[in-house]
This record gives sequence, structure tokens and C-alpha cells, in this order.
Amino acid sequence: MLVGLFRTILFLVIFYYLFKILGRLALPFLVKKGAQRMQNQQQQAYQQYRQQQKQQEGKVTIQQEPKNSSTQSAKAKNSEGEYVDFEEVN
Repeated sequence: MLVGLFRTILFLVIFYYLFKILGRLALPFLVKKGAQRMQNQQQQAYQQYRQQQKQQEGKVTIQQEPKNSSTQSAKAKNSEGEYVDFEEVN
């Protein structure tokens, strides 16, 4: 029973140092790869955005609301009233 306890402790210590050493070797590599992947994704997103902006440059679009909803929205705007800022005086 005592031998099994020592063997378990020995395995835990060996695995701890093994993971510690492997972590020091592999972790910087994994972090570098992750940073490069994120940078590539950001560059692709920026390039897509720039292409979209170049395509839309100078393009004018006018969107008109249907006549039914425009009268309802006008009524809603008129019924809202004005906002008046006030200060309470004691």
C-alpha cells in the first residue's frame, strides 16, 4: 500500500515536470500561431471592407417608404411633442 502511494506521487511529479517542460516549448509556438491567425482574419476583414467601400463609392440610393406607413409615421412624429429640459427649484 505504501509502495502504491509512492508510485502515484512519483508519476504525478514526473507528469507535472513533463507538462511544465512541454508547456514552455509548445506554448509560445501555439500563441504565435494563434496571433498570426487572428492577424490574417483581421486583414481579410479589412480588405473586404475596403473592397466594399470602393464599390459603393459614388453610388447614391434613395429608399422611399410605402405611402401607408409614411402617413402613420407622420402622425406618430406629430403626437410625440417636444422635449423640454427643466430644472427643479426648491
